[in-house]
Amino acid sequence: MTTPTIGAPPAALRAALQLFPAGYRRVNGDEMVAVFADATAEADRSAVAREVFDLAAYGLRVRLGLTGSSVIGRVLALAAPMVAGALAGSGLVPWVADPDRATFQLTWDRSYTSYAMTFAPAVAAMLLGAAAVLGRWTAVRVIALVQAVLGLTVLAQAFGGPLFIDWWWMGYVGMATLPAALAAVLLLAAPTELLPRPTWRTRGTVLGAVAGGGLLVALQRWDDTTFPLDRQWFVVLLLVPLLLTFTALRGRELPAAVGVAVLSLTTFASLFNIWRESRGISQLLPVALPVVGLLVIVAVAVHRIGRGGAGGPGAGGDAGQERAAA
Repeated sequence: MTTPTIGAPPAALRAALQLFPAGYRRVNGDEMVAVFADATAEADRSAVAREVFDLAAYGLRVRLGLTGSSVIGRVLALAAPMVAGALAGSGLVPWVADPDRATFQLTWDRSYTSYAMTFAPAVAAMLLGAAAVLGRWTAVRVIALVQAVLGLTVLAQAFGGPLFIDWWWMGYVGMATLPAALAAVLLLAAPTELLPRPTWRTRGTVLGAVAGGGLLVALQRWDDTTFPLDRQWFVVLLLVPLLLTFTALRGRELPAAVGVAVLSLTTFASLFNIWRESRGISQLLPVALPVVGLLVIVAVAVHRIGRGGAGGPGAGGDAGQERAAA
């Protein structure tokens, strides 16, 4: 494999190519270099840098199995409308399920900061839902990423408060902030070429996810410090969607996508409430370890049963079929 002598520094191009799996480089390396050379022959430095970045990003996708030819990539693309809708629905919950709280906050503190903190989540949720309905996936990703950054900022501020770490408070804040971060990761990881167009079916999926995500969060009352629900309910909310994701091992991608979307909302709240009601890690481990072991056994069994009928190519077998990115 040769390295072109055009605008891109050879070291940067080689570094980008190293992100691809070795087998992929052996099959497609020369073609990628040739396409890169053609695309950057008359380009300026900024265009060359952009091509290097795109090549590196695609290499990372291939290495992680997040391309359109992988099962994970297809599941994430199917889950994207549901994840975006569920995140939007969860952001609208304070306005729909508990409007008195927002009214009290605006009455108690009339500062511009209070108004911004009160209205911003609902406005962002509506913009996110509208962008998903219209199929504007770049806007969906940008809005989700902004929500994730703001949520992580709030979580970081919670860490920076007292001299000692209050794990209960960390978990409580994490319940509200980490779902946005997980949703942003899932949306960014979905292959762009597989994201659905704004058909009536896609719009219905988004709107259904908005309603479902909002109802799920409202019924759980995760922001209620009295925690009215039992631990068993949170175990169900964690294990059932997790088991749904196992169906991807048998080529059933739509149920797996539903599981991914539900987990984007339930994972952190379920883990925190299970930990809280178990009174700490030492009390939780005797129960958690057998459950984890059982999940591993189920995953292996589903994989072995499905392998006989599916026979789909893995990440390595797809290497020769992937189109070289430039």
